[in-house]
Amino acid sequence: MKKILLTATLVALFGFAATAQEQGEIRVGAGLVYGTKATVDLTDGDEKGALGINIGGEYLITDVISAAPSYTFFFKEEEGGASVKTSSFNLDARYYFSDGKFYALAGLGFGSAKFSGGGFSISDNETGINLGGGAMIPAGDALYINGQLKYNTAFEQFVIQAGLSYRIGG
Repeated sequence: MKKILLTATLVALFGFAATAQEQGEIRVGAGLVYGTKATVDLTDGDEKGALGINIGGEYLITDVISAAPSYTFFFKEEEGGASVKTSSFNLDARYYFSDGKFYALAGLGFGSAKFSGGGFSISDNETGINLGGGAMIPAGDALYINGQLKYNTAFEQFVIQAGLSYRIGG
């Protein structure tokens, strides 16, 4: 998995030509994520990493600043009739550096976790801050490869994301 992510990142960084982005541009996207503490091991109660799916959008408020809401659903952890479901809703702002590909981000993350088993269920919601950065690399006229790393304080974890985005307006 690490080799695939590294290879995809290197190809994205060095393999595509630049295209200008403009105020008013809208992008939608989806991808895979890995959260370093996104679920709980049901055998010993320790936090552990999990894979998930992220869907989101982005609106360029200016040529260099965007609003990027997203929703992440981590795959459910199940064992012996018990399960843990986690998800997060994020409201991030991105600042694109002069090359228009690389960005820094800051925002709010709203995390939710639900444990079910033994005839009862417990839910917990946390609000936190997201800090990180990423790249939006053009792969065609309207297609982008997106890679991102951020720290999410709601789950106290790092989240690695890789996906595709498509420009639908602007």
